Amino acid sequence: MTIALDFGTCNTVLARWNPATRSVETLRLDRMSKTYIYHPPGATGERQSSVIPSLIHFGGKKGNLKVYVGAEVEDAGLTSHRGTIRWAKLDILRGNVRATRINDELITPRDAAELLIERVLLATGGLPDEDLILTVPVEASEAYEEWLKGSALRQFRGTVRVLDEATACILGYDTHVREGQVYVLFDFGAGTLDVSVVKTSNLAQGNEHPKVLGRAGEEIGGSLIDQWLLKEVQRSNDLSEDELADVGTALLFQVEDAKIRLSNGEKSFDISQLSDATGRLISHEFSSDDLRRILETPRPELRDRSLFQSVTRTIERALEEALDKYGTRKSDVKGVFMAGGTSLLLGMAGVVRNLFSDCPVHCEDPFEAIARGACRYAGEDISLTLVHDYCLRAWDAERKEVGHTVIVSKGTQYPTEKPVTVKYLKATCEGATKLGIVVVERSVMISPEPIFGVKDGIFQEIGTRRREETVLWELNPEDREFIHADPPCAIGSRRFVVGFGVDANRRLTLTLRDQEPDNHSFVQFKNGERIDLPVRDLPIVSLTRKKVGYRT
Repeated sequence: MTIALDFGTCNTVLARWNPATRSVETLRLDRMSKTYIYHPPGATGERQSSVIPSLIHFGGKKGNLKVYVGAEVEDAGLTSHRGTIRWAKLDILRGNVRATRINDELITPRDAAELLIERVLLATGGLPDEDLILTVPVEASEAYEEWLKGSALRQFRGTVRVLDEATACILGYDTHVREGQVYVLFDFGAGTLDVSVVKTSNLAQGNEHPKVLGRAGEEIGGSLIDQWLLKEVQRSNDLSEDELADVGTALLFQVEDAKIRLSNGEKSFDISQLSDATGRLISHEFSSDDLRRILETPRPELRDRSLFQSVTRTIERALEEALDKYGTRKSDVKGVFMAGGTSLLLGMAGVVRNLFSDCPVHCEDPFEAIARGACRYAGEDISLTLVHDYCLRAWDAERKEVGHTVIVSKGTQYPTEKPVTVKYLKATCEGATKLGIVVVERSVMISPEPIFGVKDGIFQEIGTRRREETVLWELNPEDREFIHADPPCAIGSRRFVVGFGVDANRRLTLTLRDQEPDNHSFVQFKNGERIDLPVRDLPIVSLTRKKVGYRT
């Protein structure tokens, strides 16, 4: 199976591809997940999403830390505890490497995020060799991508792939997407606003991502709005900076809750917090009108614009880039897709709809769209094909050299419904009790090569020729002889019938039977796993590679 992980600043979402139903399932993890209920602007009724709060708490003593993750932190009442770390992703993206001392342990944002991802993936209960796809911002740095993949590989030994959030979001809203059209992706999270103008291309084949025509972003998000609300509480209660520091973390969670509830349709929300240092009760009532006023107030940190004005300007910048580079106009946009929790902010959908009055604006699935879309891409709901040949290495008696026999050719769509190649496996010596196969990936690299000669009395380049280079990768160097024959084989015997296919996780599969009557043959891998024959569609090797040679 394939799992997709959308690691967010405030919430993390997991999705799994179910090959039996050929559909995506959002994963809910015991203790770590919570159900988030929201009202999409313009939609009737409420929606639910299963999210994992991106929270991690470190308790206990040095050398024996007790760790809580996600909803476990909230359920234990530890969200405002000094041992709880949130917004780790935002710190990593901004390059903050400052460590926090918790119970005499120094913990950096990377330490916290890596452990959070590790615990979340471990709780999926999946096999470590399952495929995993990770989502990253359109212009995420290579360093961030490598860090994210490295964190995931602590639990997954299978293929780990990265998909940009623009592609994932489009696929998450798949029923509204058409081929060759222009769309705007509006991703507004806790830390950043990312607007992309994209054009779809070859989505049905799954071999090309949407083309980004224009993009603009700002470091504004839900966490910044929370700070504005917190300042409002400080001002109304005439709190000094020291008094605010004493209760600031607890108040921050309350103002965040106020923002969410007011955006979800409530008319007012009361905040109340007792200061342990002074014994003073700090309280404030926010109304939906108060929240709207705060969002419409110009801010120095936004170049004297309001939040709504900044959002509008960011969208316009992305559209201007699409027009300047590709001649794409706003009138070409066929739809807008909104993702990220802050896209549900009071009045935000109205701002976007005012800009795109001639096309639909979708904001019904802001939390799960990216993870679900990534899972669809990786889970073969979109048809994927192999781009290289997969071969068996064998001795060619006629040529007296090692050859490679294709068992699954490039262009094969996977997962395969049945073996695409069926062969007989022969023993190479009398009385053999073990038979081995060597799986090799083969690709051909084509490059032009200059031809030099004398022309007009000058030694110069006079043309080019096609240079082909065959590149070989061995896929199972440490686990070749896993077929055990009982009774032993006679040399040249055609006892074993073997078929090869590819599963949804892009693993070579083996279908094998021993035609010897009353045999007790089996397969046993290096990890000790033993399975009696016959076997059907047994994954034997991931189609990832270790280079073993070139041939020109």
